[in-house]
Amino acid sequence: MTSFRFGVVTGAHGDARAWSETARRVEGDGFSAVLVPDTLYTPSPFLVLAVAAAATTTLHLGTWVLAAPLRSPAATVREVRTLVELSGGRFELGLGAGRPQGETDAVALGVPWGSGRERVDQVEATIAAVRAALGDDLPLTLAAGGDRMMRIAGREAHTVALPLPPHADLAAVTAVAGRMRAATVPDRPPVELSLQIAGVGDAVPEWLRRSAGLTPESLREAGAVAALSGDVTRDADALRALREATGVSFFTVPDELAPAVAPLVAELTDR
Repeated sequence: MTSFRFGVVTGAHGDARAWSETARRVEGDGFSAVLVPDTLYTPSPFLVLAVAAAATTTLHLGTWVLAAPLRSPAATVREVRTLVELSGGRFELGLGAGRPQGETDAVALGVPWGSGRERVDQVEATIAAVRAALGDDLPLTLAAGGDRMMRIAGREAHTVALPLPPHADLAAVTAVAGRMRAATVPDRPPVELSLQIAGVGDAVPEWLRRSAGLTPESLREAGAVAALSGDVTRDADALRALREATGVSFFTVPDELAPAVAPLVAELTDR
């Protein structure tokens, strides 16, 4: 069975010292990775991940996730190669075909956004370029929701970020995980499936409150599997059961929830 992993997602602003402190805190709390979004209202992921690489020794560093249309494949290869070198091989490439508001970023950057088909074409071209330059061992995460992206992930990805809303219940997670397993090429190692923690106890990230109107009560009423109780024993049992039922084993945690999740990380990863 796939081992548990936990990663902290942060797009915080701050100087190099602040980013170094954040990376050391995440590493010290036992998380396996620090993950940075690719938006115009968060820092440039490659730059801040380079700072995090210099401040840590075991922490993995990932983009969560790069919007493939915003860069040419050659530009992505250059950035990835540099960060692989700077981190001593601890970089994990997260890649996707776009996100809500991604087209607005493309306009601001002066690059074409394209149709859905064209954006997925860009994902495939970027994967091919990265593999040609850096080989097949570079860990690749794909955000995959549509059938074509799932087929690509089933051939190429080590990890798949499941396209689920924060309030998704067990039936929804099971269904999407089943689609991903069905799309995986036979005889490949199992693909690591990822889900984002949406809340802990009465704590819900402020951005989720603002953007989706989520509250602890609404998550509980929906039966959201990504809402933790805050009780380490109860939550550990719940995540073990979720892994058994769906195969999900990599949990991403918004930075503001990371301190509350750290004891659970220690419980489930023997750290």
